[in-house]
Parts: sequence; structure tokens; C-alpha cells
Amino acid sequence: MKNYPLALALIFLLLVASCEFGTQSEKQTQAKNEIPEAIPQYVDYRVEVINKKFGPCAQDSLSAQCANFVVEYPVITGKVVPEVIQAINENIKSNIFDYAFLSEKPETFESLIEEMSNEYAQVLKEFDDYSSSWSMEITSDIIYQDSAFISVATTIYSYTGGAHPNAYQVYRSYDLQNGQPLTLKDILKTGYEKPLNEAAEIEFRMLKEIPPSEALKEKGYFFENGSFALNDNFAIIYKSLIFYFNPYEIAPYANGPTELELKLTDYVDLIKENGVLHDLKN
Repeated sequence: MKNYPLALALIFLLLVASCEFGTQSEKQTQAKNEIPEAIPQYVDYRVEVINKKFGPCAQDSLSAQCANFVVEYPVITGKVVPEVIQAINENIKSNIFDYAFLSEKPETFESLIEEMSNEYAQVLKEFDDYSSSWSMEITSDIIYQDSAFISVATTIYSYTGGAHPNAYQVYRSYDLQNGQPLTLKDILKTGYEKPLNEAAEIEFRMLKEIPPSEALKEKGYFFENGSFALNDNFAIIYKSLIFYFNPYEIAPYANGPTELELKLTDYVDLIKENGVLHDLKN
């Protein structure tokens, strides 16, 4: 006797599979349609990499006495005029050096490497049994491109034998007309400070869950004159301003850093008419 129920069940499963998955060409067409569009690029650049080791570990990989220096940073190579390329490249390095140094702000990565190497060698000379490694790691890259500006984020981690390592996040946006870092005065109208800081404080309190009735200092946050104020460590990312407060800047180390996002669509009235963000007003 033929097993009709089993045969019907197999036919049903084949029909379901055909309806659900479609043909191979249909799947390929669907996958092709799901590929996102390429993000527009307004500058060409490469990532420069420096990787150095100092101390006994440079000759003996098993040595615990080592100083490591690793850096990756963007170097603009094209799509804007040479004067702008030079200005942006110099400013990217200068803004990194604002945070990456041992005693004084260096002028080049080479001078920073030399100082770190000399300092570590001196420590090893004074303390024969010193076995703690030092390190500095810098990772910088372009995180957003626009026809009028680019934005760069840099993470700097360093440990030179203290109680704990130091870590900094640096945000900057650069004008593609002149290669200079953009300030809030460049993109916002005169008198922006009061309304922007008041609105930003509301966002800050919501982020930290601090009610309006409670002073910020009661939660361990300190600002000049006791009034909340944004800093200049920011970048423009799509339609937002991203601000970053590093450890120790507005609070003890234990409080950690703070990243604050302000949606520019909420502050259209503050945007400068002829600034790099003027398109948001339209």
C-alpha cells in the first residue's frame, strides 16, 4: 500500500521551502539590494604606524623590563588643496601632543619617543630590580567626513609607573577650507554660551541622574565658579556635537570620563549662518 500521507507531507514541505527561500537568483538579488551605499569621502588619507620597544626587552623578548610605544594616526594625502593638507596634518599631531607627553609638550613623535626612552633608561639605571613595563599607545582616526569638515577621534593610553594608567579621549573637527580646528565660536552665533550650557547641563544631569535641586558638587563634579560649562574637547559627528570630559577634568579619577551628545537639530537657532553647519538651518 502506498503511503499517501507521507508523500503529501513531503510535497507540502518542498512548497514551503520554495516560498520561503526563493530561487538562488532571487537570493542574490536580495543580498545585492541590501548592500549599504558607500559613505562619501571628502579627503584621502593613510594611517601612519609607529611601533617601538626600548629597554632590555629590545634585545631579549623574555625581559620584563620594557617600554612600548605604539601610535597610529591619519595623514591626509589628497582631495583638498596642499595648504589645507599640511595644516590639518600638523594640527592633528599638535592636538595629540596636547595630551600625549611626559613632562613638556613635544613637537614630534620622534622627540616624544626619545624622551620616553631616556626616562625609562634612567629609572632602570637608578633601580636595578625595577621590572615594571612602561607603555604609550595612541590610536587616532577619522570618524566622520563632510564636504566642509572632517572629525577625528584619538585615544591615548599611557602607563609610566604610577598608581594607575592614564587614558584620554580627544575629539577634534577640522575646517576643510583652512585646515584649522573648529571651535564653538566658528560654528555657533555670538552669545551661544548661556543657552547652550544651560541646555547641556540638563543633558548632563539626565545622564548622571542628578536632579535639578541637587548641586553638581554634591555628586563629586566640579566646574569653575560652580557653574556647568562645556569644554573644547568636541567633534561634529553627523548632526550632533560630541563632548568628552576626561578623568580629573571635572571629577575625581574614580568618577571616570563623561561623553555628552548634543543633537544639533535641537539648537538650529544657535547655528551660525555662514559656518560649516549652515546646511542644518535649511
